[in-house]
Amino acid sequence: MAKIVPFRGLRYNLKKVTDLNLVMAPPYDVISPEQQEALYGRDPHNVVRLILGRINANDTDSDNRYTRAARDFRQWLDEQILVRDEQPSIYLYDQEYPLEDGEMVIRQGFIALTRIEDFSTGVVKPHEKTLAGPKTDRLNLTRACAANFSPIFSIYSDSCCVLESLNRKERERVPDIDVVDADGVKHRLWQVSDPSLIAKTQCLIDNKPLFIADGHHRYETAINYRNEMREKHPGYTGKELFNYVLMYFSNMDDKGMLIFPTHRLLHGLDNLNIPQLLDALGEFFEVESVDIDGRSPAARRAVREKLREKGRQAHALALFGGGGLIHYLTLKNDEVMDRFFDEKSPKALRTLDVSILHRLILENLLKISPEAQEKQTHLKYVKNFDEPFDAVLSGEFQAAFLMNPPRMSEVRDVANAGEKMPQKSTYFYPKLLSGLVINPIVEGESVADFPAC
Repeated sequence: MAKIVPFRGLRYNLKKVTDLNLVMAPPYDVISPEQQEALYGRDPHNVVRLILGRINANDTDSDNRYTRAARDFRQWLDEQILVRDEQPSIYLYDQEYPLEDGEMVIRQGFIALTRIEDFSTGVVKPHEKTLAGPKTDRLNLTRACAANFSPIFSIYSDSCCVLESLNRKERERVPDIDVVDADGVKHRLWQVSDPSLIAKTQCLIDNKPLFIADGHHRYETAINYRNEMREKHPGYTGKELFNYVLMYFSNMDDKGMLIFPTHRLLHGLDNLNIPQLLDALGEFFEVESVDIDGRSPAARRAVREKLREKGRQAHALALFGGGGLIHYLTLKNDEVMDRFFDEKSPKALRTLDVSILHRLILENLLKISPEAQEKQTHLKYVKNFDEPFDAVLSGEFQAAFLMNPPRMSEVRDVANAGEKMPQKSTYFYPKLLSGLVINPIVEGESVADFPAC
């Protein structure tokens, strides 16, 4: 099954960078243009210059965001801004964050390299669809820099939480990195070079499949890059570094592992009429329309709680189109979704809340084609629960669909069935921080042998 190995990570040199908070960044795909500029101004060595460089109007084939990232990367190595650990290691990585009620929880995990597997092997399982543009972007960056700057986020199942117990003592010492991001999430990293602990970690993961939680585009990029490098090195053994990719591993059975919803905003639809849409929805859903002051924080909290409660009993979502009403939509019968899917499609996919929204409502009722959905022609995806209300009330968007988060079991079942959820179905929070540890894909280097499990 999954094969993981330790590696000699690149990390910021504390002799050169005195405040690590200034050089970290969120994942590239959640950084807005405004955040990008702020990160550029925060420190000349902020990792944003590597993961999401600026695009200039006069860019050329020889001078662009990828070549500049490669130049900065080489310069930081030469100046020892980034230094490589001497010992092959894995890196324990914990994130501490508050829940809505103020309770603090910790999501535990670790970072290592994993052998890149084609999806057909069933070792690494995706659950979301990918788009061509982001994969081309990440492949260009990998070609230019020969490095993994950010880990792919994977989850595995271990109800006994063996790794968490094995590494408890390691986590009692002072972390090697201890930073806080803009959302107040605490990120702590410990380098672990103990061969015994590494071997036990390898053996535990060896018999488990991995589910990609976040980073589908980067994983498919790693496959493409590996294939390119294998063509350039026809005598490859399989142990070259290009056969592996940087990955974060976390236990889906850990109480700190949570999924948050992603809501949908609608815009630019000439045929959108809320009363007519509600009439059409009545064929498939129990529709409950309730008065609401959309600007009231208390009213919004009440919507979230009521939607959550309805979701415990059935498949439910909410529609907000302004006008002082919120409309709760509860699917009358799961079997209604059979008409919108091929008969071979598993029930796990057919009855997802996001499948109900995308297939039944967006595609069937609103006539937004799957291609338009992928291009986000009439859609915008947002994480914050307040944003849909503000966006509709401002007139910038026509309506919003508010969602419950998918269950972890649903993610697992869809992936196990070999299917993929619609784009932006899951939001694993917190996001992994970029800049903690980098994997250089060094030409001519190979990974160490695996222990016997």
